[in-house]
Amino acid sequence: MLPPDDMHPLWFQIGVDGWGALGVVISTTVLYLVYTLVMQLLGPRLMSAPSVLSFTLVALFGAIAARAMLGNSPTLVGALIAIGTLMVLESLMGRIHEGASKVLHLKGPQPTVVMVNGQVIAAHLKRRHLQPEHLMAMLRRAGIHRVEDAELVILENRGSLTIVRAGEKIDAALLADVDGRRLVPEVLIGD
Repeated sequence: MLPPDDMHPLWFQIGVDGWGALGVVISTTVLYLVYTLVMQLLGPRLMSAPSVLSFTLVALFGAIAARAMLGNSPTLVGALIAIGTLMVLESLMGRIHEGASKVLHLKGPQPTVVMVNGQVIAAHLKRRHLQPEHLMAMLRRAGIHRVEDAELVILENRGSLTIVRAGEKIDAALLADVDGRRLVPEVLIGD
């Protein structure tokens, strides 16, 4: 593709015109919002039990989104505009979330009890978009060799597990914000 007669060839390779810049901002904003929604719905599952497929999907989504953000002809200035837009959006979303949390007393996803006395709590897993087989893989990675060795398993906000093993106890203060706290047997709660 050749530059228009009224544009310097170097600027054609690294720059962007006004409409192109606006297109980058709009594309970046829409894709940021879509990605945020996808991560809210599937993030805990993708982060808690990453598989080759989930990693590939996230990488593909990123590649497709990056290409779409930059428009027909990716340029240096277009990339800088996309990066700047992403930084502004992330800052704004953080402030909006913080403000909404204070006004509406929202907490976001809470740590959730997903296993008690070796028994999986399927409804809690489903609510966090996690399959039992993913939980089992995570337990194996955490060094659990027998399901009954996991007296209590809590899925944290970011997808990691907190495991109380057989013979251990957990402080009641550490369960204060945990969804499913009432399912935890008193014998597992320390003084």
